[in-house]
Amino acid sequence: MKLMLPIFLLCLCSASCAHKNNIKIPKEILSQDSMVEVITDVHLVQASQRMGMVIDTADTAAFTSFNYVWKKHRITENDYKKSLDFYTHNPSVLDSIYEKVLNNLSRQKALLMGKKHIK
Repeated sequence: MKLMLPIFLLCLCSASCAHKNNIKIPKEILSQDSMVEVITDVHLVQASQRMGMVIDTADTAAFTSFNYVWKKHRITENDYKKSLDFYTHNPSVLDSIYEKVLNNLSRQKALLMGKKHIK
C-alpha cells in the first residue's frame, strides 16, 4: 500500500512529461527548429550590440533593428513575435528550444575561442 502513492505519482509525472512536445503548432508559427536558429541569431545580435560591434557596416539600421536576422531567415519581425508568443504560452516547448539555443551559442563560443588561441 505504501508503494501505491509513489507509483501513482510517477505514472502521473510520466504522462504529463510525455505530452509536453505533442503540441500542435499552427502553420503561421515558425517550427521549433526554425525558432532555435532565429533565437540564436537574435541573441548574437544583442550581444554584438552590447559590445558595440556592427554586423554589416554598410547597413547600421539593419543592425539596430534586427533586420539582419529577419532577412537571413526570410521572416518578418511580426512572424518572430507571433511565434515567440506562441512558444511562451507553451513553456515546456520553449524550454526545449532554449536548450538547443544554448547549445548553439556554446558551440559558437568554443569555435571562436579556438580561433582566438590560434592567432
